[in-house]
Amino acid sequence: MDNFFGVPVFKENSEGSQQFLEVFHSNELDTQKIASAIEENKLVLIRSMSFDKASKLFSTLVDRYELRMSYDIQMQFVAHMMEGREAIDDVAVTVNKREPFEIIQPHAEGDSTSPLDLFGLYCTQNSNTGGENILSLINQSADHSALRAKEKVVVGDNLSEDTINKLKMGHLDANTFSTNSQDGDVVLKEYLNGKVVVRANSIEPAKSPITGENLYTHWDNVTVHDDAFHRYQFELLRHLKILNEEKGLNYKDYIHMEPDSDWGPVDTDSGDLQQTANLYSAHVLYKMNANDILIFNNRVWTHSVNNWPRNDKRELSAMYA
Repeated sequence: MDNFFGVPVFKENSEGSQQFLEVFHSNELDTQKIASAIEENKLVLIRSMSFDKASKLFSTLVDRYELRMSYDIQMQFVAHMMEGREAIDDVAVTVNKREPFEIIQPHAEGDSTSPLDLFGLYCTQNSNTGGENILSLINQSADHSALRAKEKVVVGDNLSEDTINKLKMGHLDANTFSTNSQDGDVVLKEYLNGKVVVRANSIEPAKSPITGENLYTHWDNVTVHDDAFHRYQFELLRHLKILNEEKGLNYKDYIHMEPDSDWGPVDTDSGDLQQTANLYSAHVLYKMNANDILIFNNRVWTHSVNNWPRNDKRELSAMYA
């Protein structure tokens, strides 16, 4: 076991990892045991499983937690609208593309206005060098008050239903409303007497349908724009001696930002390395192999990944609901 700013880092076979990671083989599959592990907020790793069987297992878990509508909307509708991802048989999506040496910061899939609860990663091929996943358990008793979620807000007074519908065209995830603009609002769209803005709001805990707990979650729209999470990920990879270096030793040189992201740019900073470390209880490091699937409660774990060099290839698909 390693340690980074007081947070334990477990590898798959290190002492104590069993309290966070439960490993199964597809030949000895027990859906009830898998569900029990997920409900205990453990990571579930299943080896040597075909994509077809993996997607059927995920679908079974979706129904167990009454997430069918969310899963079907994400896989059969939203996936076809995304620029950086492609739908796979309406049961999974490709992961976002990125350039060599770019680093993905810790994040939970989805955002605070479009929450997702169950997440699965299926590995078809991993890179020869790099490509390690880092799963981080969010410390629910930590102080999350410095974190901000950038959310789309419809702003206007006495807006007609037609105006709201026109404003939300292209911004269906603008679920919150306000009569007044605020300092710091970034305008995405204006129509008549209304507009759609991006606004930074405090995060609040919300109930997980998997465990029934009220949980703080580090959504995409919390960590993507926050320097603290990019800096922390960079220094964690350096500490573990798994960073593939090309661009120097400044974390900003390795930041990955989706080209269509409404949460960019990186313009907030929630704290130093120790403050960010306090947000986590543990990290689990694992490099996925072909035909591995990793499943977990998306509300309580963040996922991130180490980088890899040029001319290397990593192919994963994601399932979420």
